[in-house]
Amino acid sequence: MHRLHSILKILIVPFLLLAIFAAAGCGSEAKSSFSYAEVSEPTSLDPALADEAVGINIDRYLFDGLVRYDSKTGDVKPGMAEKWDVSDDATVFTFHLRKGARFSNGREVKAQDFVYSWTRALLPETKSGMAMTILEPVKGAAPVADGAVRTLEGAEAIDDYTLKVTLEFPLAEFVTFLGHPVCSPVPQEEVEKPGSSFAQQPVGNGPFKLREYKPNEQVVLDRNPDYYGDQAKMNEVTVKIIPSAATAVAELKAGNVDAVKSVPPGETASLKNDSSVKLYSGVVNSLDFVGFNLTMDPWMNGIPLRQALNWAVDRPTIADKVLQGQAIAADGIIPKSMPGHQFEAMPYSYDPVNAKALLDDAGFAGGKGLPPLKLSYRNEGAAPDIAQAIQANLKDIGVNVELEGIESTTFLDKMIAGELSLFVVQWQADYNSPDTFLYTLFKSDQPQNVFHYAEPRTDALLDQARSTLNKIDRMKAYMDAERQILTDAPLIPVVFGQDQLAYSPQVSNFVFTPLGDIALDEITMAEN
Repeated sequence: MHRLHSILKILIVPFLLLAIFAAAGCGSEAKSSFSYAEVSEPTSLDPALADEAVGINIDRYLFDGLVRYDSKTGDVKPGMAEKWDVSDDATVFTFHLRKGARFSNGREVKAQDFVYSWTRALLPETKSGMAMTILEPVKGAAPVADGAVRTLEGAEAIDDYTLKVTLEFPLAEFVTFLGHPVCSPVPQEEVEKPGSSFAQQPVGNGPFKLREYKPNEQVVLDRNPDYYGDQAKMNEVTVKIIPSAATAVAELKAGNVDAVKSVPPGETASLKNDSSVKLYSGVVNSLDFVGFNLTMDPWMNGIPLRQALNWAVDRPTIADKVLQGQAIAADGIIPKSMPGHQFEAMPYSYDPVNAKALLDDAGFAGGKGLPPLKLSYRNEGAAPDIAQAIQANLKDIGVNVELEGIESTTFLDKMIAGELSLFVVQWQADYNSPDTFLYTLFKSDQPQNVFHYAEPRTDALLDQARSTLNKIDRMKAYMDAERQILTDAPLIPVVFGQDQLAYSPQVSNFVFTPLGDIALDEITMAEN
């Protein structure tokens, strides 16, 4: 369930001098390729279908939307839109596009390409998991997503370089949403070309273009010489699919890849003293949590019980010991690196004595009277370790929980269908705003509200936040909503993300973004 860019400054003269020296056979030459390992392959390279971290990282550099995200701060920056105007009531956004920006097939990108791409992403036959999450505010998005109409009323190409977007309701942060790949333009002629598979042969407008995609093996990108912005540093980037993280680390040590995006916690200690690699700790806007399905007993109408379990979880130990420092103990829902984070928003800390007292108040003294509980999780990443730690914490207060590891796709399907009672899951930010956590996960009418949480006061605060133009007042509404959610306890926040990545000493500039991407256009390699 999700990741940024930065405008580069290339020094032309030194680059030319290096090229001249290399051609003459004298001096040293900077390496022009970079490779990194991912533990899974992208589900799709079609930006309309980008809903997981591997594909999103690649798509952010194959495609450029109206805006981009700063690779260090996550702040919104101009992308295909050089500038934009916002109406006083935050319902009409007018984007002024760059002239001369082209798809990698040579055609200029026009405003109509955004109208086509957004409509296509919303259409039910496209089966986009993110289109409505991001584009729901656009007027007429719901009828398109429902299949009732095929025209997106709120997106209009005024001319080739002016896109007018009208929203169903005021949304001050709408521009912040638009850096997600699902909002990227795609060329209609390539998508609808007979016999082509755009998901595996995408044509974009970003700093790289696709050279090769071999499923379960690798994705190879070439620098796009026709990109409108500053050129990427590397001529070539290869994403190697290596399902075993331990094997990926071995490949890094052997010099077969330049970086590993996911280092297992057990490998971190040994790598710290290994001169053949460098470690990078990257804070990520993500939250691992335990979710309660409020349609099921004993969680339905069970606020004291849910609060009791929140007091039972030892978050610092899970972060520091179980995950070996590859996480930060959560003190709320909004990660520390995101705007709107409030320190110690959560009213819970690790206190088994208080947990037992609340369990008694809830009518389940010592865990007696509780039905059999099953904690479900994906059989990958940190989820199994977190689940085992939660099981041990709850056992300490008399609550016995059976663990159930499930294959990733099946787990997600079951969770979304409301078939899981208690589950461990990670949510990663789609855009740099508390809205991506609070509104998406906890608004009562949102499809990704997997808790089935419905609290009128929370709904009102979230609607208020979205429509408030003043940033300070807007953030206050989000903060108030977060505190209300934590009091109602439809979840147990466990840890915020802190990824450990490893890379070769040959990488001279390694940039990892707040949304969990390697900034592919900023990577540089040392001279051989």
